[in-house]
Amino acid sequence: MFDYKMDAHMHFDLYNDRQAVIDYITAQKSYTIAVTNLPDIYKRYIGKYDNNPYLRIALGFHPELCTKYANQLSLFKALCDTTRYIGEIGLDYSNTSDHDKQFQKRIFDSILNYCTGNNKILSIHSRKAETDILSSLKDFEGKVILHWYTGSLSNIDISIDRGYYFSINHQMIKSKTGKKIIAQIPVNRILLESDAPFTAGMQEKYSTNFTDYIYTYISSIYNQDTDTVKKRIKANFMEILT
Repeated sequence: MFDYKMDAHMHFDLYNDRQAVIDYITAQKSYTIAVTNLPDIYKRYIGKYDNNPYLRIALGFHPELCTKYANQLSLFKALCDTTRYIGEIGLDYSNTSDHDKQFQKRIFDSILNYCTGNNKILSIHSRKAETDILSSLKDFEGKVILHWYTGSLSNIDISIDRGYYFSINHQMIKSKTGKKIIAQIPVNRILLESDAPFTAGMQEKYSTNFTDYIYTYISSIYNQDTDTVKKRIKANFMEILT
């Protein structure tokens, strides 16, 4: 039952040889949520990989692109019913003007309005904006994954109380802040992600080897054998997908 791999957040479309990445994912039996950054990018892949049991393409609208591509919000709405998987969406308040922050939030709130109550799975970007993210999500009905979370520990506790999950990657383990965040998340709310190709070792070639590194690290935190940790985290992913 647990003889498979996972990647809850990656960008296959940013690789030059996309088909090679998909073939690799399939051969590895790696259940993968492949996020997109804009609705018109997602639109290219509608129906193309429906027969692949390991790959799901998510409808996205990256917060750093909201201002430039605001006209695509109507396309997002039109495409929303074509998939259960939504991402990458969210807020990014790093190096952003107050005007852009407000604009991002309007886009994000509109997306949540389209998605709530429709059994959606959201993969959310929250850099320097987790408080506003949680405020907007307060009445959201659906499943939430906070991708590569970098915010406060107190907001982790709020997220856990609401039933949210956190997708963590191998790069987080290489920083003190990342280690503190991972230690704050109970193992039954952890998912694994690569965020490829943006993480170390993933720029040129995609690989699922990062998962073993994370499993070993989490096993050391909880003083449990690696197989037990693998089963728990894989069960988390199956809970998300049901």
